[in-house]
Amino acid sequence: MADPSPQFEFKPFSVRFGRTPCRVRLLHAGDDKRLQAFFKSHTPETIQERYGFQISEMSTERASELVGVDQNRDCAVGVFASSPRGEVFHAVARYCLEPPGRSAEVAFVVRETMRGRGIATALLRILVSTARRRGLTTLWGQVNPDNGPMMNIFRRHGFILSTDPLTGGIMATLDLTRKI
Repeated sequence: MADPSPQFEFKPFSVRFGRTPCRVRLLHAGDDKRLQAFFKSHTPETIQERYGFQISEMSTERASELVGVDQNRDCAVGVFASSPRGEVFHAVARYCLEPPGRSAEVAFVVRETMRGRGIATALLRILVSTARRRGLTTLWGQVNPDNGPMMNIFRRHGFILSTDPLTGGIMATLDLTRKI
């Protein structure tokens, strides 16, 4: 099993995506309301691409579960911008470790108005780097076949894309033991 170092360190940092100044940091338990507001900003197409089916709202319980991640096991990173009402989510990426602890599923969602600015690429690099430091061997994700931009990001970072015969979706798999 991978050793999820009990002192997982991630230093938040500031970066501009386009002209928008943002802060990249780990999610924490206080982000649940921000995550719910972020979910409400999604179009039906984004919800379908990200979740694979239509849902109309994110419950408080589900939001709390998604932001209350054990960051020493899994990894959940957000991109935030400041607003007069506090931090606003622009993107979230995560990986969830699978038993026996050598592989993890990755998932992303970027606010529609912020796409095409390199956010998913930056977040993928963070997830890959974190997974390698923790000794994981594989990252994988499911991609809607119509989501060309996400498939291109995965391809550029060495993921192998294949069609899942059961769902028709695209499986993106990265062998972390292979040097690229």
